[in-house]
Order: sequence, then structure tokens, then C-alpha cells
Amino acid sequence: MRPSDAARQLQYAVASRTDTYDYEISHWEANAYEDVFADVADRGDLTDVMSVVQELGDRFADGSRPSQAEARQIANGIVTAGGRPLADGGDES
Repeated sequence: MRPSDAARQLQYAVASRTDTYDYEISHWEANAYEDVFADVADRGDLTDVMSVVQELGDRFADGSRPSQAEARQIANGIVTAGGRPLADGGDES
């Protein structure tokens, strides 16, 4: 799935839940999350992309939207085993 298609899916999910089809929603999703969707598509599969779309859509409420950093954190949790970071974080001694 192309990142722009994933952004469109998120737009539809949010719009159907909020009965809003305004420019702000489509502009925000098209620009803020496309790189996150691209990364998920590269690292995972369609199911992972759709999981990110669903999770982000669930967090849109009362005009509040997840930041790009929050979207990246959600995506990392979905495409890594058990939501653990890909790096070990360094030496803990």
C-alpha cells in the first residue's frame, strides 16, 4: 500500500467517525503521517500498515491528533516484536 493510500484510509476512518470532511483532516493526514506509513510498509506488511491506520484513527478525538513523533512510536510498536525497540539501548552496566 502506498503511503498516500494509507493516509486516505486514515482520512476516511476519521471522517466517518466524526462526520467531518474538512481540509484540515485531509491536509494533516496527507503530510504528517505519510513518512510513517512508508516506513511501516518497508518494514512490515499491509496488515501492519492497516494496524497503524486503525490505531491513529482511534486517537483522533475532539480536534486532537497524534503528533508525528507519537505516530512513529505507535508504528514502531506495531512493526517490532512485542513492541520492543529494534536497538537494545546500549550497555546497562
